[in-house]
Amino acid sequence: MAKKFGKFLMVTAALGAAAAGAYYYLQGKDRSVDDDFDDDDDFDNFDDDLEDDASKDKDRSYVDLDLDKAEEFKEGLDAARAETTDKIVGAAKETTEKVKETAEAAAEKAKDAADKAKDAAEKTADKAKAAAEKTEVKVEEFFDDDDSDGSMDAM
Repeated sequence: MAKKFGKFLMVTAALGAAAAGAYYYLQGKDRSVDDDFDDDDDFDNFDDDLEDDASKDKDRSYVDLDLDKAEEFKEGLDAARAETTDKIVGAAKETTEKVKETAEAAAEKAKDAADKAKDAAEKTADKAKAAAEKTEVKVEEFFDDDDSDGSMDAM
């Protein structure tokens, strides 16, 4: 019974999805056709506008340019640019010095850490050599035993 109900539910869902897809497709199709025709109907003739612009140009007044003010403005911009450049160069030099100091401190710390690691490695190597020597002595003693019981271990 559960299998039949599941199949019924899946078929109903598939048919509903197909119907919804067809519905939205048909609605969208109508909208896109209407939108395309609106763009094609917009044919304007701009030939008449040229005559109107010519009459407006005759009444137009012009503004005189003051070259002295422009030179002063340019000098002000040059001064501001030079000041900004000096600030940037100064900040870059300070940053460079700080980076050098930090790098030197890091190099010194790394050298100290390397020396400590070297000392620790030497101590560990000495301890390992001592342990190896003790082990070697014990191994020699173990194999030096005589087998007088006649077992096959000695062969």
